Amino acid sequence: MKVNFVRKPTPSEIYPQDEFIIEKVIRLSKAEFEDLLKEPLKDRDYIKENKDKMYEDKDGFMHCIYVVCKGFDYGILIESEGSDYPRYTAYLPTAVFDLK
Repeated sequence: MKVNFVRKPTPSEIYPQDEFIIEKVIRLSKAEFEDLLKEPLKDRDYIKENKDKMYEDKDGFMHCIYVVCKGFDYGILIESEGSDYPRYTAYLPTAVFDLK
């Protein structure tokens, strides 16, 4: 498993601060998922097609798509804020879901 370490973190960098709602799970091929990890700011068709599902609501909840791939123990939450690329992202282990 991989994590992002933060050097000399503040409390807000250690503890998750943003609440989210997963609007849709998108399953990618291994090549597509690895391309997302390698080039995270690239425009993506699956983001463009789901822009209406990604936004921050009046209560501060981030409505996201959750991009996963078979063989990876984590996925990427994406909120594009109207863009065709992942403007906001978060790592989320798949172990918290039953994604069969």
